[in-house]
Amino acid sequence: MFRFTAILVLSLIGCARDAPVWAQQEAGDSAAGGGAAASDPTSTVNFQDVRYRYFDLGRGRESHSFETEGAYAFNPRFKVTNKLIGVNTNKGGSYETDFQELTLKAIHLTPMKPFGIKAKFALGVEWLKDLGDFDKGTGSGTDRIAPLVGIGWLPTDKDFVITLVQYFHSYSEDAGAQKVRQTGPRLIYIRSIADIRGWAKVDLKGVIDHEKDEEFSSIIELQLGHMLTKSIAIYGEFLSEIDSDAYDWGMGFGIRFMY
Repeated sequence: MFRFTAILVLSLIGCARDAPVWAQQEAGDSAAGGGAAASDPTSTVNFQDVRYRYFDLGRGRESHSFETEGAYAFNPRFKVTNKLIGVNTNKGGSYETDFQELTLKAIHLTPMKPFGIKAKFALGVEWLKDLGDFDKGTGSGTDRIAPLVGIGWLPTDKDFVITLVQYFHSYSEDAGAQKVRQTGPRLIYIRSIADIRGWAKVDLKGVIDHEKDEEFSSIIELQLGHMLTKSIAIYGEFLSEIDSDAYDWGMGFGIRFMY
């Protein structure tokens, strides 16, 4: 069985004013704790997930993904996220095990209140480093940079709505790998559910491929989480393509540690 240890990557600090209202809401005195907010990419909750995902790739192919993902907020306006993926897959014909990808993301957050709704404006950039073997199916064959912009909305103390768009551009490609120029719109809805001491999340991800005549594809990810303690949560996931060749469907299970 493929195993790897979790990593936590820190970066330079940024100076900013406090945002006490958001900090209190995201720290979470509600029954969902900070678990719901941790699933929000515009939150400033410190956490680290350890996760397993299974993907049905179609035509008898499959992928087992072993992931760690987390975030560290230096203050209410600046956070850094990390994600490391290992994979066991027969995508290339025979089963191969390898690290797949490392991503690091820095995000600057600005509290605001458009239309009288508490919100945060997010501006950041993500670095995606391919660690796998493109020919064996364990890697994408591309190293990418991806600026992003978005708004995280808090219409109530139980609901999170995130509108986000990110542009992915490859600056290095392996032989045979296609250059990446993609725009990724994304819509996320998260509901804190006191009755189960947890949360539900719907994440709709789109891709506009500029290398394929602006072809549009999309997937949906569903997540249901439960707080075991104030700092530990578990969650299950179901993932499905809507109009995409990335995979047919998938499922996952994760443990979340908040600090």
